[in-house]
Amino acid sequence: MRCTLFSPVVDRHAIEAVRNILASWSLELEGEPEQWTAARFMNPQGTLVLSSQEFTAPQDSFSKLLLGTSGYFWRRDDLSASTKKDILRFVGETRWLLGIVGTTEGIGLSEDVFLEAALELARRVGGKLFTGTEFITPESTPGTER
Repeated sequence: MRCTLFSPVVDRHAIEAVRNILASWSLELEGEPEQWTAARFMNPQGTLVLSSQEFTAPQDSFSKLLLGTSGYFWRRDDLSASTKKDILRFVGETRWLLGIVGTTEGIGLSEDVFLEAALELARRVGGKLFTGTEFITPESTPGTER
């Protein structure tokens, strides 16, 4: 399970929203608490990893990801011009990207737990989850948001 969170703000304290859902899970941070680059929530069910990315320089991985996402939606013939405009505006306002990856171990990390944690984090930062084909907002059902 994986998705990318696009957020208009950088809020590393937002992982507390995930911590509320995964209360019994251990948390390991890479980097300083105020400037972590990766956060790993772990328990016998599996691992949920958040990888933080911000703009550092033109043509960095952050910029390339935004450009690739914009290009993908620009080429979609099934979307109206106004929908494309809204998506491109949202992507252009992105200031923080979080790669969210859930891995299973033991009995398995359920997709429901993964999605609940990812959506709660998106709510906290006013963001949307990109599944690789669609954006999901915290209020929408997967597959319906464009």
